Amino acid sequence: MGVLERAEVAASDRRSDLAAVPAPLAALLLLGIAPTIPRPRTRRIPFFSLLLVGLLLLDGCTGGAGYLLRAGWSEARILWRRRPITELLARPDLDPALRERLELALAVRAFAAEPLGLRVGQSYTTFADVEGEDLVYVLAAAWRDRLEPFTWRYPLVGRLPYRGFFARVDAEAAARELVAEDLDVDIHPAVAFSTLGWFADPLLSSAATGPPVGVAETIIHELFHATLYLPGEAAFNESAATFAGHRGAIAFFCSGPGTDAARCDEARRRWAAVLARGRVLGRLAVRLRRLYAVHPPIPLREQRRTQLWRAAAAALARRGLGGGGLLPPNNARLLGDLLYLTELGTFGRLAPGDADLAPALAALVRAVRGEADPFAILAVLASRGERR
Repeated sequence: MGVLERAEVAASDRRSDLAAVPAPLAALLLLGIAPTIPRPRTRRIPFFSLLLVGLLLLDGCTGGAGYLLRAGWSEARILWRRRPITELLARPDLDPALRERLELALAVRAFAAEPLGLRVGQSYTTFADVEGEDLVYVLAAAWRDRLEPFTWRYPLVGRLPYRGFFARVDAEAAARELVAEDLDVDIHPAVAFSTLGWFADPLLSSAATGPPVGVAETIIHELFHATLYLPGEAAFNESAATFAGHRGAIAFFCSGPGTDAARCDEARRRWAAVLARGRVLGRLAVRLRRLYAVHPPIPLREQRRTQLWRAAAAALARRGLGGGGLLPPNNARLLGDLLYLTELGTFGRLAPGDADLAPALAALVRAVRGEADPFAILAVLASRGERR
């Protein structure tokens, strides 16, 4: 991968979720693949055949029919592997660790439905074994001279600052094209995805291997996407889901049906760490924008942005949050992190305690639908909450 390495392609080790795999989802909708997939009863889309015409209109905005076909087939294969969790739990020879995760998934799913009020449908009632596979490779890109993401346009979900691939070689090929345009690029694997409620998302084996608190965070995060998704607002969608996932896990393990002192403490530590990382990277973003705004000569720009990145890495290290993954400087990687970390403190003010989370999520969903600036609405909601 020599060309990519020299061009600062960051194939990081972090394992993040993918809020939506937009093109594969669009491919399934457009090609009518979904109705042929055996699955628990879910909502059907009665006009699939009419959407086939749309395939001819997408060639210029999503990478072409070939991309949609490959992605749609890959996602269909994943959905085909789903097995009902209740059937697996009935097996006496089921691995005890997997049994615990499957039972946890059902309990967290029920908690997400009530009291949290999320739209769960039939999601997380099934399990899909994808062992030995990286589910999705996520490609992101940004210009080196400004903190602005490169975006792709998709049907149904608008513009997004990432693209999902089911094969690393495809992600690397797309990255090389962007590198040639002098963009920073980042490739990293994802362990979960959401079809935004169109289909019954399974618990994937790649997610089930995580710690119980992480499993709970992932499930609630993805179910929040099925409840609220604003087209073209990736940072709001992901950050809101981060808030819902972490605070939902805290509520589940600290005062809910999964009450467990050790896991409660772990959930609170994980949320505190995410908040702290968001603050450090948010300050880095502010300083970088100031640097890029004056358009310094390229050598000076690169020197200064390296200094800023090193300072941020040191700040993370002092807080016990790592920091080595920040270097070398990469705007795409930073923006990819900030997708999940924007205004988390403001989100947190919506729900001071566990009992406040369900009404806070309901109020947030109602307030931001159809709004042009959801972060502005968030700020208003948070200020109202502080005055009460």
